[in-house]
Amino acid sequence: MKEYIIQLPNEKARTYWFVTMVILLVNAIVFSEVLVNATGEKIKNISAGGAMLSSASLLFFLIYYYIKKLTFPRIGVSFILLAIFWILLGKYLLAAFILFFAVIGFYTSGKFKVIISADKILYPSFPVKTFLWNEVSNVMLKDSVLTIDLKNNKLIQAVIKEGSDETDEDEFNEFCRQQMKA
Repeated sequence: MKEYIIQLPNEKARTYWFVTMVILLVNAIVFSEVLVNATGEKIKNISAGGAMLSSASLLFFLIYYYIKKLTFPRIGVSFILLAIFWILLGKYLLAAFILFFAVIGFYTSGKFKVIISADKILYPSFPVKTFLWNEVSNVMLKDSVLTIDLKNNKLIQAVIKEGSDETDEDEFNEFCRQQMKA
C-alpha cells in the first residue's frame, strides 16, 4: 500500500525550550530555598537531590541545545524525577504541574508528520486528527505547501520542513486525486 510521509516543521520548539529553561531554573531556586530553610534531615536530603537534579538538567539541556552532537535523554525524564521529589516533599500540586509539562514535552519534542495513505490522512495535532478520504474535497502539494481542503469548509495549510521535501509533487497530487475518486 502506497503511503506518503510529509514532515512539518516544529514551530513550537523554541517556545517549549524557553519555558523548559524557566521551569528548570525555578525548580532549582525553589529546591535550594527549601534546602536552606529545611529543619529535618529527610527534607534536606530530598531538597538537595531536587536542587542538584534541576541544576544539572538545566546545565545539560543548555549544552545539548547549543551542541547538537551530544546525546541527552528527553528532558521529560528529568521532569518526571523532579515530580517524584515534589511528591516526597508532599507538594502534590507542583508534582502534577511538572508531570503535565513532562507529558506535553514528550509530545512537542517529537517530529510532526502528516501520513497520507490509501485509506486515510493522519494529521499531527493533539490528539492526532484522522481524515477519511470521503471527508476531503482536495489535497495538494505545491511549492512546499501542503493543502488539505475538507468538505466541512475547513482548510489546513502547512509549510513542509526545509530539506525534507523528497516527495514528487505531481506523483503525490495524482495519488491524492485517485484516492478522492475511489
